Amino acid sequence: MSQASKVLIIQTAFLGDAVLITSLLEKIRLESPSTLVHLLVRKGLEDIFKAYTHDHLVQVWTYDKRNKLASWWSLRNDFAKEKFDQVFVAQRFFGMGLLSISIGAKKVVGFVKNPLSLFFDEKVPHEFGQGKHETERNTELLASWLGPQVHKPFLNASHLNNFPVDLQPKKYLCISPGSVWETKRFPVHQWIEFIRLLPLDQEIVLMGSTAEKHLSDEIEEAFMGSGRYIHNTCGRFNLQEAIAVYQQSLMSFVNDSGPLHICSAVNTPTVAIFCSTIPAFGFGPLAEQNKIIEVKEKLACRPCGDHGKKSCPEIHFNCANSMDVQEMLQAYQAFLASGSK
Repeated sequence: MSQASKVLIIQTAFLGDAVLITSLLEKIRLESPSTLVHLLVRKGLEDIFKAYTHDHLVQVWTYDKRNKLASWWSLRNDFAKEKFDQVFVAQRFFGMGLLSISIGAKKVVGFVKNPLSLFFDEKVPHEFGQGKHETERNTELLASWLGPQVHKPFLNASHLNNFPVDLQPKKYLCISPGSVWETKRFPVHQWIEFIRLLPLDQEIVLMGSTAEKHLSDEIEEAFMGSGRYIHNTCGRFNLQEAIAVYQQSLMSFVNDSGPLHICSAVNTPTVAIFCSTIPAFGFGPLAEQNKIIEVKEKLACRPCGDHGKKSCPEIHFNCANSMDVQEMLQAYQAFLASGSK
């Protein structure tokens, strides 16, 4: 197919999925620079793309999942007027599949796992669990148009001038203890044990949403009166500010969750901790300097699901409790020794 002039990319899943879709924005920017891109994401995530600094992304649309029918219908009407050359639907669910085929685009490309893939002009396999990264899976949507080369996700918040005045760039370490799924969360007592191993003068910033503040509060309380200064910022930053804080961190320790992918996009040295899920699902770190930490023992119960669970089905939570925080300290020391500031 000739170079498309106007395309729509649909990805209305969670924070990490939206960040990773910037790899497709980068592919189009570098390989088809005259193409104009529209992007549809979940409402509330649109501010991510204020940290995407290239003007071929001409509009970010939002889908309100709290008011699905009205939002879907409004988008359908608006998109029909746009007359897209191609639509790439990264969602594997009925609603976005129906939207993609309802707006009169010249070509619709999506994954074969979408219930409406029969009506797509091009159906792409979706290989999950064998180690293929999500950015590779998404790139296959564009492969017949632009080829197979995979690009890294990209964000840059430095131009937003919203970096917190009480933090010193490249001096602090980010720790993100939260996740939507409890079995993806490295336990608080393990975070506390790890922090105790760090030099007393190592500045620490606890990151997360307001809903995760109980985790950071427990960590902060463990060090009251210890002489260790911890910035407990859960709930303090909006998305743009959070991206800036991760971008300017010395390095970041994260669960298998959205902050991991932000760190990949801003290329911050990343230590990614996988509890109930596994890197083979395709959501590992992509920063130039990264390390994955997971339980050494092969557990029959791991992984216990594709996305994590609200609690450990086996009660013991050995996929997290059996990890050695000394390995995290070694990763910290190795990053410092490499001069990764």
